[in-house]
Amino acid sequence: MPSRGEHLSKARNNKEFADSIKLENSTRVGWVLTVLFYSALHYIEAYNAQFNYHCRNHQDLHDNIVRNPVLTAISYDYSDLETFSWNARYRAVRYGHKEIEDALEYHAAIEKHITDLIADGH
Repeated sequence: MPSRGEHLSKARNNKEFADSIKLENSTRVGWVLTVLFYSALHYIEAYNAQFNYHCRNHQDLHDNIVRNPVLTAISYDYSDLETFSWNARYRAVRYGHKEIEDALEYHAAIEKHITDLIADGH
């Protein structure tokens, strides 16, 4: 299973990749939303990894976020990113710049929360 550092690296790399995608059409917007979701997932998994806890699937991670008192503060941000990603990939929802702005806000909240937790030794 990946270490905390490997998850953090993957989270940062995914965010960097999302930032590099030109928002020329709704397909690209959908992929940016998806990459931001996976970046957020890796931030949360980095937090979990420091306790040698590794989620088996998306439902396991969702349950962990909802049940862990230090993660509940980001549960709505994570859920909203997951919904954007799911809808873009499977429901062919055509998102635009407004959703990118929202997703960047949700992602930033998750990144800050997790990096603060890790820095504080939680």
